[in-house]
Amino acid sequence: METTLRKTGALLGKDLKDLVKNPTMLICTLLPIAFVLLYAQMSGGSPEESEMLSRYLVSMAFCITAGMVGSMTVLTAIAEEKEKNTLRTLMLANVSAGHILASRGIVAFASIAVVDAVCFAVLDVPADQMGSYLLISLLGSVPIVMIALLLGLAARDQMTAGLYSLPIVLVAFLPSFSMANDTLEKLAPFFPTGGASELIELSAQGSLYTDDALQPLLVTLAWMVISVVAFALLYRRLSRDN
Repeated sequence: METTLRKTGALLGKDLKDLVKNPTMLICTLLPIAFVLLYAQMSGGSPEESEMLSRYLVSMAFCITAGMVGSMTVLTAIAEEKEKNTLRTLMLANVSAGHILASRGIVAFASIAVVDAVCFAVLDVPADQMGSYLLISLLGSVPIVMIALLLGLAARDQMTAGLYSLPIVLVAFLPSFSMANDTLEKLAPFFPTGGASELIELSAQGSLYTDDALQPLLVTLAWMVISVVAFALLYRRLSRDN
């Protein structure tokens, strides 16, 4: 256990430095904050309109952060390590794929938490809702991060990783733009980020602990279980093939 913690701690330090040094990962981490800052300037009109816009933006911030930060901090990082043969060097140094993926996952969730907290602070939302918002955001990001870890193992280079990241980002974003289409609006609650997005909106309305939260909660938990099971079944094969 001590050896595992020591290796994971060393990898965490390296991965955090990579996050700052890699332009792609750094920009993807800052984009959700910039997006929220831009749209927060639109919060004019009546108090009711401003409140509705803030509720919408806090939900959108989660979707964008899950899509951009949750996928790119994992996919790009693993692909870069493959290109530079860093991944192979680590494994030859008796660092297992489990240690590497655990470190990448922790960095991804930590980055999501920080970005979501900044986005929340920017918006005109009661501060006492931050705890529930961050908890829902982290739980709702689990499927995105798990899928990104698997695709990161499957990607052979950063170009392939960029291609793989597109569907993840789109799937994560879609619940925020579901109002543009009636069919999409019906399907959005069942997307990986759809349930958590609805829970965040209910939390902003003060209705999180009502019957309305049951379906989105079940959807969120279902996607978490599906993604974790898929990761457990596939990661050994993917790490071996690469």
